[in-house]
Amino acid sequence: RISPTRHAAMSHAAMRLSLLLLASLSLVDASRIAAPPASSLTLRRLRGGEAEAEAAAAAAAAGSKNEGSSEDGDDEAEVAAALAALSRSIDAFMDQFAQLELGVLSTARPSILGRKASPEAIAARPDRRAFKEAHQHFCEVHRLMRGESDEALPAAAGSMQLLRQAALYLSDDEAAAKENVRAVPAETVEKLAALRAAGRRKAGGTVASALSQLRVALAGPLEAHSKLVAALGASQVQPVPAALSREAVTAKLNTVPTFCLLDGQSRVVGMREEEGATPTACFYTDPAEARAVLESAKRAMPDVRGLHLGVTPLGRAFAACGGWPGDEPQGHIASTLKLQGSAAVREQMGPFLREQAEKQGLPEAAWQLPVFCTDQLQSAHAMPFFLSREALVDAWVVAGLERDAVPDSLTAMDLRVLVHQMSTTDKFAWNTVNLLASREAVDLVSEAYAEGRAVAAARSGGGAAE
Repeated sequence: RISPTRHAAMSHAAMRLSLLLLASLSLVDASRIAAPPASSLTLRRLRGGEAEAEAAAAAAAAGSKNEGSSEDGDDEAEVAAALAALSRSIDAFMDQFAQLELGVLSTARPSILGRKASPEAIAARPDRRAFKEAHQHFCEVHRLMRGESDEALPAAAGSMQLLRQAALYLSDDEAAAKENVRAVPAETVEKLAALRAAGRRKAGGTVASALSQLRVALAGPLEAHSKLVAALGASQVQPVPAALSREAVTAKLNTVPTFCLLDGQSRVVGMREEEGATPTACFYTDPAEARAVLESAKRAMPDVRGLHLGVTPLGRAFAACGGWPGDEPQGHIASTLKLQGSAAVREQMGPFLREQAEKQGLPEAAWQLPVFCTDQLQSAHAMPFFLSREALVDAWVVAGLERDAVPDSLTAMDLRVLVHQMSTTDKFAWNTVNLLASREAVDLVSEAYAEGRAVAAARSGGGAAE
């Protein structure tokens, strides 16, 4: 059963983990409002594709403590309070935005002849329309930030994106505006620049005054954000050279989603690569490939109703596919289980990854999955890994580094090799390792969650899914 509210613990732990990583890398700065990688967003649960809620929440809670890190209750309470304060502050900012919009769309000075324009005529003015469009844009960003849960759990990743965009829109000079472009999609930068220019059309006018008031109001969320960063810094992960337990490694892997094909009854669906072959059920890490497989399956199996994508945390998918030495792939379905990344990367790096695993003494596997890292994104307190080069580049840009400066040669290794090292060697502070999902992967989690609810509702006769 789909129950987002039961994932509050998992959501909070994932957000805190990614924010802590960024704070340790000095990527989160109140003056820059840098947006964190997308893995800090909630991984929603879909029946048939994920662990039981209690197990997932427990794993995330264990991961948030991170073996060797501070477990001081006061630090945890301070972080939780700072997250809640940031959420309230942004809510207040959005309330003021809404109140200002009411005035902007209905208030204007009389003409030199003393005539007053109608509210309709006022609202139709270009600068007023631009202000209304800006408010609608930020309402949508705010809605996405809050997520689909009724709880006021602060979505820290989305809030920082909202703050950066607000600073971009409200900047009173072009030089200051350029400082807030980092990590904002190019089309959004262009849109906000146009809306900002339209609002300044009349210096000292009603819209210009409203923008000035919003600039003052933005100080509250910025201060709350600064306190969040300070709280995170107080509970930084302290590096401890030690191997991690299987549970701790699994918790780290579980911050990244994978996607599997499900039927209308939320059963895993396998597909044959050739006639007569055993069906293969894959947990896809590449969002584009997962979407393509879903569309292909719908065309190839028109009689199978309710085909959709389920979401499974990487740690559980890794175990199900026999990733741990000595484990066999789970046999509860009549399919071969595989973890699967991008087809192009798989074809290019497969031989290299198989050789890596062989040199580590790992048994031959039916799949390989590369992970990527670079020294330039590491610190004493954080070592991020990514499931694609594109996700690493995204984090590189978020860090304020030039896209063209990304090293041509990145460190790449098979996921099984990384897990083996983390669980058997004590020469590195493995508690500082974190896997980060791509923005596209988190977007697909939201889409899959929505489609899963629709399928469940249809299965139950149109009622809302729990």
